[in-house]
Amino acid sequence: MPSTKPPDVFDRHAEWRALERIAQRPQPDLVFVLGRRRVGKSHLLSRFAQHTGGLYYQATRRTEGEQLVHLSRLVGERFDDPALRAGVTFASWEQLLDDLGRRVGDTPFVLVLDEFPYLSAASPALPSILQRYWDHDFVGRPIKLVLSGSFVTAMRALEEADQPLYGRRTARLLFGPFDVADAAAFLPGYSPLDRLIAYATFGNLPGHLARLDPQRSVAENAAAALFDPIGPLVDEAQHMLDAFLTDARVHYSILEAIATGDHTWSGITRRVGQSGGALLRPLRWLEDMGLVERVVPITEKNPARSKRALYRIADPYVTFWHRSVAPLLRAGSLGLQRPEVLWQRIVQPTLSEHLGPVFEETCRQFVRRGARLPLQPMRVGEWWDAHGNDQLDIVALDAEGRLLAAECKWGAVTREDLTALRTRATRVAAQLGAHTIHLAFFSARDEADATIREAVDAGEALWFTAADVTGD
Repeated sequence: MPSTKPPDVFDRHAEWRALERIAQRPQPDLVFVLGRRRVGKSHLLSRFAQHTGGLYYQATRRTEGEQLVHLSRLVGERFDDPALRAGVTFASWEQLLDDLGRRVGDTPFVLVLDEFPYLSAASPALPSILQRYWDHDFVGRPIKLVLSGSFVTAMRALEEADQPLYGRRTARLLFGPFDVADAAAFLPGYSPLDRLIAYATFGNLPGHLARLDPQRSVAENAAAALFDPIGPLVDEAQHMLDAFLTDARVHYSILEAIATGDHTWSGITRRVGQSGGALLRPLRWLEDMGLVERVVPITEKNPARSKRALYRIADPYVTFWHRSVAPLLRAGSLGLQRPEVLWQRIVQPTLSEHLGPVFEETCRQFVRRGARLPLQPMRVGEWWDAHGNDQLDIVALDAEGRLLAAECKWGAVTREDLTALRTRATRVAAQLGAHTIHLAFFSARDEADATIREAVDAGEALWFTAADVTGD
C-alpha cells in the first residue's frame, strides 16, 4: 500500500493517514465517514480503496435489487469473475457478504459503501445484516468496512442506542470544509487578495473550488460558474437540500434569512414569518448538517443556553449566492446581460460588504492553526457586548491564561482602531481571567496609518496580512 496519497487529493493529510493506519491494523474495523456533499469524501475514499486493492461503491436512489446488480458487477470486476461481470447478480446482501468473505479470507480488505443512507433506505434490514456479520462472521478478520454519507444527520442516527450498529464502530472521520489556506492548492498563481475573493465567492467545499480555472481571473471564473445561465453553480444553493428533504421550504427560507443579514433568533423568525417553535427543528437540522453555525460570545458561561447567539451560514458560497446570484435569478437578469457585465456592474461595486465578514472568519482560521502566534490557543472565538455596540473579531485564550485580541479590517487600520482594541481587550480579559494580553491586527490590503505602524514596530501589536491568512 502506498505511503503517500495521490497528487489529485488536495490536503486531507490527516484523513488519509488515519485511513492508512486503519487499513494496516490486523483486526476488523467499522468506520463511519461523515461530511457535506462536495466536501471531497467520495473523491478520497474511491482513491483510497483503489490504492489498497479494496472495493468502492457509491449508492444511489435506486431499489435494493438495482443496488445489488451494480455492486455485483463491481465485485466481478475487482476479482475478475466472468459470471459476475457478465451480469449474474447476488440475490441478497447475505450472499454478497458471504462471497466477499470467502474471496478475501484473512487478507486485509477495504470495502467502502458510500452514501450509505441510500442503501439503508432501499434495504431497511441492511444495518441489522451488517450487525450480524460484524458480531459473528467478521470476528477476527481484517475486513475494513467503511460506511460513508453526506446525509450527516442520518449517519449520526446509525449510532443511536436503538440502532443495530450502536456501539460497534471503531473509528469515525468527519470531513470538514477547507479553510482558505487549504483552498490555495486550487489557486496556484493567484494573489492573496484574489484567493480571498475566490474563497468568498466559491466557498469552502473542494467540489466547488475545483470549478476554478487558475489560468483565468476571479472575475472570469465567477462569471462563467455563477452568472452564466448554464454555469455549474448558478442554482446549486437553490437545490442543495433536495436530496435529503422532501419539503425543504422552511429550511431554504432560514438560509436565505441568515445569508441576507438576519442573524438573531428573533430576526430569523420575523423574516421567515413563522413561530420560533416551528423553526426550532429545521434550524437544528441545518446546524447538524454543518450548513448553519450558532455562535455566542466567548465569555458566555453556558453557551448552549445563551440568548445572545448569532446564526451564520457556514459556507461563503451559500451567502454569496443569496446576496448576489438569487436576486438576478428572480429578476430574470441572467442571460439578458453578459456574465462579465453582471459581475462588473452589479456584483463588484458591493462585493466588499460580503468580503468583510468572510475575511474575519479566515483570520479566525489562521489563529486556530496557531502558527506565528505568541500563544497556543485552547479556545478561539469572538466577543460582543450585551447591546451589540462593542465587539472583538477574534479572541483566543491559551492554557496559561494568556489572551490574544484581534481586529480584522478589509481596508486601512487607524489609530482609533488601536484605542478601541486596547479597551475591548481589557474588558474581555477581565471577564475571562486572563493575565496577559496580546494585541493583533489583520489587514487584507496591508494598509495602516503611522500610529499603527509605530505600534507594530514597537512590539505593541502583531500585524498580519492577506498573505499570512492565505498561507503564502
